[in-house]
Amino acid sequence: MNLESWIHSVIKILFARDAEYRRFLNTNSLETITRSDVLAYQAYRLRLALRYCREKSAFYRDLFRTLSLEPEDICSCKDLAMLPFTEAHHLAEAPYRFLCTSQAEVARLYTFITSGTTGPKKKVFWTQGDLERITDFMAAGIGTVADADDAVLVMLPDGRPNSQADLLCKGVRKLGATPVFANIDLGAQELFKLIEEWRCSVIFGYTRNLFRLSKELQLQGDLRNKGVKVLFLASEYLPAAMRRELEHIWDCEVRTHYGLTEMGLGVAVECEVCNGYHFNEADLLLEVVDPRTGDPVPEGEEGELVFTTLNREAMPLIRYRTSDLSSILPGPCPCGALSLQRFDKVKKRLENLVTLACGGEMYPALFDDVLYEIPFLMDYQVIVTSEGGKDRLDFRIELMPESGPIEDIEKKLLSAPIIAENVAAGIMSPPRIEPVEPGSLRLTSRAKRMILDRR
Repeated sequence: MNLESWIHSVIKILFARDAEYRRFLNTNSLETITRSDVLAYQAYRLRLALRYCREKSAFYRDLFRTLSLEPEDICSCKDLAMLPFTEAHHLAEAPYRFLCTSQAEVARLYTFITSGTTGPKKKVFWTQGDLERITDFMAAGIGTVADADDAVLVMLPDGRPNSQADLLCKGVRKLGATPVFANIDLGAQELFKLIEEWRCSVIFGYTRNLFRLSKELQLQGDLRNKGVKVLFLASEYLPAAMRRELEHIWDCEVRTHYGLTEMGLGVAVECEVCNGYHFNEADLLLEVVDPRTGDPVPEGEEGELVFTTLNREAMPLIRYRTSDLSSILPGPCPCGALSLQRFDKVKKRLENLVTLACGGEMYPALFDDVLYEIPFLMDYQVIVTSEGGKDRLDFRIELMPESGPIEDIEKKLLSAPIIAENVAAGIMSPPRIEPVEPGSLRLTSRAKRMILDRR
């Protein structure tokens, strides 16, 4: 089942069993789901979610009381602007004030830090019902690239019960396919053996980890005849050059997934067109706002992604600021999913932006599209330093065993607009390149991808 058909099935089930929802739509039949039906469903679920939060959540009950508002005052999704945002620090400071069930009903408590060492430690609660909906979406997401005949290799950290890896494996089973769990620390040879033993046709894992393993395996032989038909990548932005390299190495499709722990891990997936993300509109309402003013931005304009949960039992969240920057893509997707919205790739997080003395902004993915054009590059890290009162960017570069001249990398970097323009204007020093030992930039988390500001 693909993503659109799953979301449609949720609406159809609700329509069939809920007379109030049928009255809300003012119709007795729902043969074809349209965009207006999805919006009507979201508005209906939003009203119920707001009532639930006011009744069950100490945080939101106090919020409604402080604002002298009732859930009924919010008649449409646009009226959500009457409510303030829920911030990450709220989840860190008082997570139990969001809890809408007894602690005995919590099936999973997830404590995490989103953005490495700078983000607050947050807690998220899920009931068993919440976990079932998460695995439903994961089955729908995996169903866009796999079917019941496939073996899906899941390369994620921590395979404990109800971890991300375990929930994804459950989603794969719901699809009827075979999950094969492999910890993220798995080496290239062990990965190769698992693929051959289980005849894995889909591999799910973190972007740079799978890129590294693919490059290491490529040195040992041709991977294009191993039966892998899709690499499904998560956690980080995928540069176009890296996508092309992976497609060449494996002779397969490459898709990406956008996830957010606070929203239930699985949020959105690419379709076969690979032009933006289709997200879980049955469970989530999306806004894109100006991160400075909080005002909504037009379609196509970059802003901060803000989500509201529509069906969460343990810990619903209203207008939760993600810190991720993207935009709503205008018009229908070329894949034919006419009733679903799309948002663009997420390249930036607000908390990972570094402002340079010249006024430009840096973020971890800024140089990806330039540097990953170099075929012998394995990975890199950027350090912002100062020299003679000017900013200087130091690049720690990890190369393949058989690499080209370092001058090729220097030329690529000097062609990057933020460097070329500011070096030419005399307000930035030329970048420095430091080759590092093989494996020294091996990544297991996004925290290590953050730009190091040492000014």
